[in-house]
Amino acid sequence: MDEFLQIADQMVIYHVRKSWLMISKLYNEMASQHDSTLAMAFVLIAINEQDGTPVTKIAPRIGMEPNSLSRILKSMEEKGFVLRTKDQVDKRQVFVSLTDAGLEKRKVALRAVFRLEKVITGKLEEQKLDHFFEVIQGIPAAVAQFTTEQIKETKS
Repeated sequence: MDEFLQIADQMVIYHVRKSWLMISKLYNEMASQHDSTLAMAFVLIAINEQDGTPVTKIAPRIGMEPNSLSRILKSMEEKGFVLRTKDQVDKRQVFVSLTDAGLEKRKVALRAVFRLEKVITGKLEEQKLDHFFEVIQGIPAAVAQFTTEQIKETKS
């Protein structure tokens, strides 16, 4: 084993990235069979299927930058998956709702997510899964701490 792999194999970041790349590649391959992408699938899942969802709530729900969301929503509108409408009371607020085609794509996305989730959780004992969630939920706090420290270092 080369030096990089010896070091990387001991790093949380490496394993998170490697695992996410495998998952995203799988989902993108599946999504491409449905004229979609992984990002579109996440957007479809984040939209309330009955009432729609304010556009400002979608990006935070799925960990996406608002600029990226705008491009994806435009593409999804062109494909006929979503509609954007202004709120009747507050014209500044825009709601995104699913079309019939979007509802079908949402079902496909949910099936894929839950199928993989079932396989992953089926491979892990309950105690190990609890430990995984304990660890993974600590990462945002660690990133926030690191960011704060970086800001302080930059200012000094």
